[in-house]
Amino acid sequence: MIKGTKRGTITDESGKFSLNVTDSNSVLVISLIGYRTKEVMINDEQFITVHLTQEIHELDQTDIVVNTGYQSIPKERATGSFTVVDNKLFNRAVGSDILTHLQGVTNGLLFDPKAGNANGITVRGKSTIYSGTSPLIVVDNFPYVGELSSLNPNDVESVTVLKDAAAASIWGSSAGNGVIVITTKKGKLNRKPKLSLTSNLTFGSKPDLYYQPQLSSAEYLEVDQYLFNKGYYNSNISTGYTTISPAVQIMLDRRNGVISTEDSASRMATLAGQDVRKDLNKYFYRNSVIQQYNLNVSGGGPTQSYYLSAGYDKNISSTVGSSNDRITLNANNSYNLLDSKLKIDANIAFNKSNTKDYKSLMPFSVDYPYEQFADTHGNALYVASRQGLNPAYTDTAGRGLLQPWGFSPLDELRKKYNRLTQSTTDIRVNTGITYKLFPFLYAAVNYQYYQTLYDQLNDYDQNSFYTRNRINSLAQINWSTGTVTRPIPLGDILNRSHSQTKSHYGRAQLNFDKTFLGKHSFTAIAGFEVRQDKTDYYANNVYGYDPNSATGTDVDYLTYFPYYYGYNMGRISSGISQSYSENRNRSYYGNIAYAYDGRYLLTGSLRRDESNLFGVSANQKGVPLGSIGIGWNADRERFYHVDWLSHLKLTATYGFNGLVNNSLSALLTSSYYGLNAWGSQAYSIVNPPNPSLRWEKVKNINLGVEFSLKDNVLSGTIEYYIKNGEDLIGTSPIAPQTGITSFTGNSANTKAHGWDFQLTSNNIRHKNFSWSSIFILNANKNKVMDYKVAAGSNYNIVSSLISPIVGYPINSLWAFRWAALDGEGNPQGYSNGALSKDYSGMVNNNDSTAIVFKGSATPTVFGSIRNTFRYRFIELSFNLLYKFGYYFKRSSISYSALFSGNYQQSDYALRWQKTDDERITNVPSLVYPSNSNRDIFYNQSESVVMKGDHIRLQDIRLAFDLDRRILPKTPFSDASIYLYANNLGILWRSNRYRLDPDVTSGIPSPRTFAIGLRVNF
Repeated sequence: MIKGTKRGTITDESGKFSLNVTDSNSVLVISLIGYRTKEVMINDEQFITVHLTQEIHELDQTDIVVNTGYQSIPKERATGSFTVVDNKLFNRAVGSDILTHLQGVTNGLLFDPKAGNANGITVRGKSTIYSGTSPLIVVDNFPYVGELSSLNPNDVESVTVLKDAAAASIWGSSAGNGVIVITTKKGKLNRKPKLSLTSNLTFGSKPDLYYQPQLSSAEYLEVDQYLFNKGYYNSNISTGYTTISPAVQIMLDRRNGVISTEDSASRMATLAGQDVRKDLNKYFYRNSVIQQYNLNVSGGGPTQSYYLSAGYDKNISSTVGSSNDRITLNANNSYNLLDSKLKIDANIAFNKSNTKDYKSLMPFSVDYPYEQFADTHGNALYVASRQGLNPAYTDTAGRGLLQPWGFSPLDELRKKYNRLTQSTTDIRVNTGITYKLFPFLYAAVNYQYYQTLYDQLNDYDQNSFYTRNRINSLAQINWSTGTVTRPIPLGDILNRSHSQTKSHYGRAQLNFDKTFLGKHSFTAIAGFEVRQDKTDYYANNVYGYDPNSATGTDVDYLTYFPYYYGYNMGRISSGISQSYSENRNRSYYGNIAYAYDGRYLLTGSLRRDESNLFGVSANQKGVPLGSIGIGWNADRERFYHVDWLSHLKLTATYGFNGLVNNSLSALLTSSYYGLNAWGSQAYSIVNPPNPSLRWEKVKNINLGVEFSLKDNVLSGTIEYYIKNGEDLIGTSPIAPQTGITSFTGNSANTKAHGWDFQLTSNNIRHKNFSWSSIFILNANKNKVMDYKVAAGSNYNIVSSLISPIVGYPINSLWAFRWAALDGEGNPQGYSNGALSKDYSGMVNNNDSTAIVFKGSATPTVFGSIRNTFRYRFIELSFNLLYKFGYYFKRSSISYSALFSGNYQQSDYALRWQKTDDERITNVPSLVYPSNSNRDIFYNQSESVVMKGDHIRLQDIRLAFDLDRRILPKTPFSDASIYLYANNLGILWRSNRYRLDPDVTSGIPSPRTFAIGLRVNF
């Protein structure tokens, strides 16, 4: 650009440019995003060479644009609480899903398995008790109702998290849990075509099967022998067909004299030396591999811009037989017509994912720690399954006239006898027309159509154990003729399900943006929205299915057939299930922002949402929600002369967001459960009529400070907030004469407050070397202020993370008070304030002296520390995550579960076994018969409560950023080669058992290592 004029040009892909200059005293201003702007005197030069220096410091606040989903505004003019994740930070992580790219890099967003939603995330904690806790996801200005896993992260330009009322209240009744706005990439006007290729290859280690504690094979055999001697298995043995374990069969054969004592001991020793995890690790798990490929092209002319992308992902799971792939297509076009008065936007996104799995349908569970799936040569072996029958019975049942009844998990996996296929197809169409009525006033009409189709087929091959077992179970043999009658015919058994969701979303909006007298800036929007969501679901079973012809056989679903064994009878399930839902919403909204001289800010918003779910009167179907905010850019005051503090901004906001619980209605709701004794259709009441049912509301107060030291050496934000939930859905008592004793409605209130703190420091800034750090600290505490119904028995309180008790957190961890073991190894607690071993009383009554509050079950303090080092074109960064201030219960021993066959338990070897063991252990003694209340008391007591505090190394990234300055003759303009390691492990934890507090069940996510390439042409 020629300084002082509007004349300028852009370079080509190699950095060359030409410009006619008439005045030799002119100054050229050369700028490039990410580099320092440079001014060059022309003099009388005909050719000049310009070298730009890369910018190291963070973007200035005036460069950051906040997208609310309704409008984009400079962050300096916003009063609300926003966190913006730009494209560079978003792409720091490697992963096929969007959430992987957000973990540990954004303020206020907590990843926690106890979040209460499928995504496992919350924004500034929970705002509700029983309604959905997931933040609203917005993609390209419209709410996204599909699965986040369907979106391609390579199409994402930026992500904005809206946290307070001023930021999120424009979304009204959907914003109570916060809003995550995802903006996808677009083309740009007057840009030459740019081709970009991205390829990632991620390797994952096998799951650590030894993480979850369990009894050794020898210990489990010891328990089996103990129970056998007590007669525990006699009832199963007496039927002749009920499954008994291989060990019990050996004991039985020895008792019956079939084998000698030496043979019995030898066989038991063989079992004791086996560990099923070796076979699982060898045959059922593998290293995972994820391949990602993405190609996009973007550019634009004077009146039209475009962005086209295609992506393919292939995921080979760590579970053998499981894989999925995804295809994504995205086309985005914008047209500027009528001298830029008319703008037309069109976007079409297509996502299709397919999943194949040959194991999950298998009735497969590892029943014994000494199980063996293959012999020494790798040949598949039959196993005794708890879901099957005694092999001694099935080996001779039917005398060869029935289907084989043995079960070999490894054989079924290798031959793909159980085939699960899932297909999800998403189509999203966005269109928009914007017309400039005046230079300061725009009118826009936008529409989105969204459709997702989901199909699942569970095909059980006729040779699978599931199908053979189903066919044999109802088969009958006429021994005089040898005729076999099979109510379930030969052939595959197919379970199929299909669902379709359609969403229509329309919006009409006016946009006003004008500055008066050079100092008074007004920005405003006003609009109207309508939305309709429909979902259809259907499922059924097909018997005698032939996959070659896609045909089945009719069966009798009404008759009760006798089982081939025993005395029970059963019907053939049709599997027919059908449902339909439709939700309609209508909204009116407005937002206004005023700025005086860039110093004083005032914002306000108001929205009214209406739904077909609420109220029976017109004035009850809607809820008004709004916000107000003020801000002060103190550093722009004339009297401000604090050189070391170059930027200082203060904000304060107040307002209401809302939440919708779609499971409720103001009208009587019932559920069909079958035919009654007289053959008539019977229904149960889900919820009585509630004409005063209201929307949940969340009151927000937010106070913020934004600052930056000179030259951005240190910058950050500090925010304090209050979030109070009002009219929350809860359970309330009702007079018994109404026919019910409780109903669900607006009967609860909560209160939460916390801090969001983010600090960015540029520790070293040198020409060739830099070091920067980002520290994120979040603190959140909440408690229930009002709840109409008592939590119930002590067991209800200690066994659930959500037991609303006034004065305590929504997610509370309660436990039975612990008083150590007695001299016989029995656990002791308290009842009515006195020492007690009345386990039934302590578990089932509501004596508050028997339980104690330990703390929050979700982190109250969490955040991350990210360091980035850069030397010339090499960048190294690593991210530490931390969580503090919460508790969890570790798993220990339950003898009731152990006697039922659950060997995946810890502490068996630490149990009380002899006098004085109570001095060194809290693990109760083994007793027979087991006492379930005794087990419950111990496993829900203080003795198993652990602090969840920990620090983990989340990831490390090493990148080599190349361009033509480094490689002048390359065909590409720039490229990046990177290595990325994720889930690297916990560096410190407060519990001494080396448990991962984020793993509530199962095993931790394996480490992954990725290599990637991103090239721009």
